[in-house]
Amino acid sequence: MTRIRRQWRLIAAGAVAAVLGVSSLVMSGGATADTAPVDPELPETVSADVLPTVQIDGVAWKQVIVGDTVYVGGNFTTARPAGAAAGTNETPRANMLAYRLSTGELIPGFAPSFNGQVKDMALSPDKSLLYVAGSFTQVNGVNRYRAAAINLATGAVTSFRPIFNSTTNAVAATSTAVFYGGVFTSADNTARTKVAAVSPTDTGTGLLPMNPTVSNGSVQDIVVSPDGADIVIGGNFTRVNGWSNPGYGLARIKVATGASMSLPVNSEVRNGGSNSAILSLESDGTSFYGTGYHYGSGGNLEGSFKSDWATGKLTWLEDCHGDTYSIWPTAKTVYQASHKHYCGNSGGFPETNPRSFQHSTAVTQAVRGTNTRDIYGYPDHPGTPRPEFLEWYPKWTPGTFTGANQAPWTVTANADYVVYGGEFLKVDGVAQQGLVRFAIKTIAPNKVGPALSGADFGLTATSPADGQVRLTWPGNADRDNATVTYKVYRASADAPIHTKAVTAAFWKQTTQSFLDTAAPPGTTQSYRVVAEDAFGNQSPTAWVAVDVAGEPAPPVEGIVAADTFGRAETSGWGTADTGGAWARTAGTAGSFSVSEGRGRHAIAPGATTESRLQEVSAGDVDATVSVGVSRLPDAGFVWSILGARVSGSDHYASRLRFNPDGTVGIHLVRSGSPVVGANAVPGLSVAPGDRLKVRLQVTGTAPATVRTKVWPAGSAEPSGWTYEFSDSTAANQLPGGVMLRGYGSSTIGATPVEVSYDDLKVIEP
Repeated sequence: MTRIRRQWRLIAAGAVAAVLGVSSLVMSGGATADTAPVDPELPETVSADVLPTVQIDGVAWKQVIVGDTVYVGGNFTTARPAGAAAGTNETPRANMLAYRLSTGELIPGFAPSFNGQVKDMALSPDKSLLYVAGSFTQVNGVNRYRAAAINLATGAVTSFRPIFNSTTNAVAATSTAVFYGGVFTSADNTARTKVAAVSPTDTGTGLLPMNPTVSNGSVQDIVVSPDGADIVIGGNFTRVNGWSNPGYGLARIKVATGASMSLPVNSEVRNGGSNSAILSLESDGTSFYGTGYHYGSGGNLEGSFKSDWATGKLTWLEDCHGDTYSIWPTAKTVYQASHKHYCGNSGGFPETNPRSFQHSTAVTQAVRGTNTRDIYGYPDHPGTPRPEFLEWYPKWTPGTFTGANQAPWTVTANADYVVYGGEFLKVDGVAQQGLVRFAIKTIAPNKVGPALSGADFGLTATSPADGQVRLTWPGNADRDNATVTYKVYRASADAPIHTKAVTAAFWKQTTQSFLDTAAPPGTTQSYRVVAEDAFGNQSPTAWVAVDVAGEPAPPVEGIVAADTFGRAETSGWGTADTGGAWARTAGTAGSFSVSEGRGRHAIAPGATTESRLQEVSAGDVDATVSVGVSRLPDAGFVWSILGARVSGSDHYASRLRFNPDGTVGIHLVRSGSPVVGANAVPGLSVAPGDRLKVRLQVTGTAPATVRTKVWPAGSAEPSGWTYEFSDSTAANQLPGGVMLRGYGSSTIGATPVEVSYDDLKVIEP
């Protein structure tokens, strides 16, 4: 078991109580729904993208959405924009504010001032008023004893002023009554124990007759039936009107008489007394929903439940461990705020060691299974229906404002957004204090990808037999997508050699593996695995090199040189697959590297980089290579040059020209001098990261025929040549080596432009 301290509605304003949570664990099954579920029967969730939202310096207890406005009540003194550090760019706000749902920006003109914390808020049926509950005694400088109404058009406090002698925790409203619950013992100077109804026009004498007897504890929340004829209250009371079933933490009350009504769900959900409570209630018009906590004796629910308004019977029960503070139903998905750490009884995630918490979760509206017995003997609900957990698990950094070490305390939603409030400091590593928005995928940026990358996404490569490489890597969970596709690359990042889609909940990730049976024996190969979600977000492993068992194959007849750059090198390019070692013949050592299946030249303004295969000596050649740039030049141009018959300064070459606007030119060059070509090839352009294929063919002597073509990698090679010429210059009729050269004009910008090469192949035509 674990003990936490927290501030909640159970306590009077400003006090802190000790609340205890139970832990028990066993791993069970899980769901696979998310922003792009594979199972068509499961609903979509909102994205886990953290949308920028106004921040607060305390805690938010409740949010209410009205159109494009979100009203926030809590315990705070300032607001500041998203991204602003604590203590900077602050605007005074006294326990209430409003922000735009679509932008997250603070609304300047709405600033009611409460001298105590706001615990709950409820809309009037016509959405013109916001009824407020809490521990305040003044609003905008006028007396309002723990109940008030705010005119939403003006932000002014209205004449509505019931009088409660102690804290109100909850408020709900119809057109004829406003209901309050809390720890009070009088309303409008008349005895009322913890729940009361007042007229919407109450100015201190508008108390309504409803007067149930609520024994012990307090009322934490209230929901009103669809017809307004009765209410359901939740809390840690133990009897209502003398009855404990219903009446133990839950009760249904007839508004007209205050009499208790049948509530079968209370036979299953039993939270009351000093160590247990129903903490929140919500309604969607056909069902009502509740959340609970318990520690030790007195209760049996730390999760949530759904009950039918028509019958009062249980629809489903979610039996997690870790107190659940708030719940909000949408059409197909139900969102929760909690510190859940074990949901095995309800088909969810297991306990971990050290313990980890899921502060926000989503489950189905529909029943998707049956609860199982808790193997550690804690209170449980075996055989009851349960919902399904959906793959939506943002990560939260708890705050310290209440001293409870908690993150979100409240959740609210509409059809497009889900908003959480509380005392958290960060969400998914983004500084975002107290308030945050999430949105459906058509609104969200959908940039949350698989969680592991680089060194944390460990790839292991071994060679168990000749020409074979076995790769293993850990499963890589995505916070809002259960399906992750793994792509395996050998030597080059251009095309995977293996692709596999895996659908699994985050707690059911398993080690993945692949056996490459086509690895060239006797060579050193580099591998990388990329995890990709449904929206194209990628998380790669580092490149890992492995010596492939076996004897290297003899050189293929007709191949002059070849290199897939499947290795890691710094300060040079190492040795090509075929053709010998690359020589650095121009440029500084730091400008040369090989990584991620590419040979790289970092080209500074006015500088030349050049790599040659000097062990090659060929006259007739047909060479192809893949080329790309890390960025376009700010001005001027960057050249990428593929050369043949290279001897000293003599050569024939195909020279690409990358221009600032993305257009690409090409020239045929003899010993550094262009012979034919253009600074821009019609219809050809690139963006950073795009790849081009270049082909250079040199045949014959005196005259030699020199030809070139260029096309986007991945598209069909054009049948014709872009440019060609004949030449009989004596110095260029001799065999020579192969060259890759880069050059940048002086105006390309201070940051070097990286030109990368891949899949070099030089054959005898």
